[in-house]
Amino acid sequence: MIAALLCTLAGWAQQPPAVPAVPAPAFRASTNEILVDVVVRDKRGRMVRGLKATDVTVLENGVPQPVTLFRERRTEGRSAGGTPEATAANSPNATGSTLRLERQVRLVSLVFERLGPEGRRLSRQAALDFLKNDLGANVYYAVFTIDRGFRVIQPYTANRELLDAAIRKAASGERADYANNAADIDRIRTNSAGSVGASAGAAGGPGSSSVDGGSMSDEQANVMATRMSEYADMVTREDFGRVSIFSLWAVIKELASLPGRKSVLYFSEQLEMPNGLVQQFKSMISAATRANVSVYAIDARGLQSGSDLDRNRAMLGNAAAMSGRFTRGTATAGEDGREEFRTFDKAMDSIRASTQNALAELAESTGGFLISNTNDFRKPLAKLSEDFNTYYEIAYRPADQSYDGRFRQIEVRVGAKDDYQVQARNGYYALPTMDGQNVFPFEVPLLNALGRAPLPRDIEFRAHVVQYRQQEGQQQALLIFDLPMKGVTFTKDEQGKLARSHISVLSLVKDAQGQVVSKLSRDVPLNQPLDKVEGFMQGRFIVTRPLLLAPGRYTVESALADLEGQRLAARKAVLVVPKRADGLSMSELVLLRRMEPRPETVDANDPTVLANARVIPTLADTVTRPGGTVKTALSAYLVVYPAEGRMPRLVLDLVRDGKVAARMEPTLPAIDREGRIPFVSSMPVDGVAPGLYEFRATVIDGDKGLQRSLMVTIE
Repeated sequence: MIAALLCTLAGWAQQPPAVPAVPAPAFRASTNEILVDVVVRDKRGRMVRGLKATDVTVLENGVPQPVTLFRERRTEGRSAGGTPEATAANSPNATGSTLRLERQVRLVSLVFERLGPEGRRLSRQAALDFLKNDLGANVYYAVFTIDRGFRVIQPYTANRELLDAAIRKAASGERADYANNAADIDRIRTNSAGSVGASAGAAGGPGSSSVDGGSMSDEQANVMATRMSEYADMVTREDFGRVSIFSLWAVIKELASLPGRKSVLYFSEQLEMPNGLVQQFKSMISAATRANVSVYAIDARGLQSGSDLDRNRAMLGNAAAMSGRFTRGTATAGEDGREEFRTFDKAMDSIRASTQNALAELAESTGGFLISNTNDFRKPLAKLSEDFNTYYEIAYRPADQSYDGRFRQIEVRVGAKDDYQVQARNGYYALPTMDGQNVFPFEVPLLNALGRAPLPRDIEFRAHVVQYRQQEGQQQALLIFDLPMKGVTFTKDEQGKLARSHISVLSLVKDAQGQVVSKLSRDVPLNQPLDKVEGFMQGRFIVTRPLLLAPGRYTVESALADLEGQRLAARKAVLVVPKRADGLSMSELVLLRRMEPRPETVDANDPTVLANARVIPTLADTVTRPGGTVKTALSAYLVVYPAEGRMPRLVLDLVRDGKVAARMEPTLPAIDREGRIPFVSSMPVDGVAPGLYEFRATVIDGDKGLQRSLMVTIE
């Protein structure tokens, strides 16, 4: 359960902690240029035109950068026929030029996310008004919606009628009712607040005498309801936040390969940004800045009477109440520390609970701005249209060409500091590119560790790809990352009665050409109660990822960072996927850590999912016998793939020095609907002497047989 919770909590940290010092990063840019769209206005808000490259200074982290491209793009206005009138164009050069905007493609993505009745009305009218005044030559719009999923309502087109219909359709659907769910949760918290402490009195807590049984029952019921609601709230926020981030990311990734001015108008009432999604949020922003996509966020709630900080205060107060219950002893953490995890998560989430803050961060980080606290969007959208039609395009090559994953601040200065209002993206995350994969900031130190020679080996872990069935030319496999927690650093906080740990893990499977075909990564910061640390360190952090591989040669590159202990480790291994013939086959043999209930949603290619359970494998190679009357068994997992539906035999042997120390021939279960026989073995080992053994599994079908084995130490 703890390992599952660790996976759920991945990515909690807002800022990646310091990591061990490493030599120059393994990833460097060759033709890495940063493209920045810049809007310049004077003190009165009027557009400034005719600037030259010599008028502008670009700074990255305060250091002036060499500008490689500077040009002005603008449209003077709309003619009587509705066609933009452009200035004369000069040939572009680094000293300044003006390009006719109608010769440049401009792509505008309208994204409508989970809008209520008033939000739909305001957004529909705002989008239609903007379209009416902005549609010109070579301007293409697309319409998308986000709710519990992502939908394309209208692909990019300049057809006014299609766009008008798409906007009306996008702004007419009902949303998932998150707001009412949140209101119900708040009411439950309010109702239970008055009776908190009753159970402490019943348990003989400080200052208690007696308590009415009915009141105690009410409190217990309310506290249970509160905890369930809090957990549901956390999961709901993460679900909605994840859909929002990756839906926007999908739009950005498609725009990345296209030229021209690229903008997203994002109509939203509530961008959920829980702490567990901060890394993904940063990487999405990095993708937008790399693709030169600007996001303009519109808070579709319109004019707000209350402060957006009220939600922050409520969530922080709730986290404080949870922490207080634990400190006073009126609540327990449970076996796996879930109460503390939720307390920490709530406290961190409260910092990012403001919808407007999240929308503003998204917009300002990508060169746009936030429109909020108004029911009349016409004026700010008119300004936005000006931004689209008159701007400067600047490119520069950073003096620092390394990828360190850190945020680099961009500042564009024009003339004296107070003479102009300059709007541009405020920076970018220095992340390397990885074909077909997203790169998160926490992964950069791990990528750098994989580039070191020799590889760092400060902490022990294992990573391996277990091969299963091959069908239709693809090998079903399972990537396993297994870390013994006893090697992880826990920093004790005696005053808070907690211990901190923070690990980041990464595994890459690369083909013979060095391309990444699969990736597994997690970033897991934790606060663990001091009295739970010893037991926690006896466990293992296990993460798995199913994958399909074509026959060929691969490398498996894995890295680990123990951020509290300032330690790094990396491993590389060769993986060969052979071509397999039809007929009897079997998977590799792997030890079993535990069994879990079958999840509601499963990956069809996951070989560890059984009819009613899920197998959690381990790369550990030691079986420890506790002694006494407790029976010990060697538990392993394998899958047999019979030929033509025939039932084979299975023989398990424990071999030492060429001699069989133990043997069993279990009865295999029936062939399942997928034509396989998944099997969990349980071989008693109490009667064998301590030592190193070969554990063999032999499958026999008539005169044909297959064998798999692994080495295991019995203590």
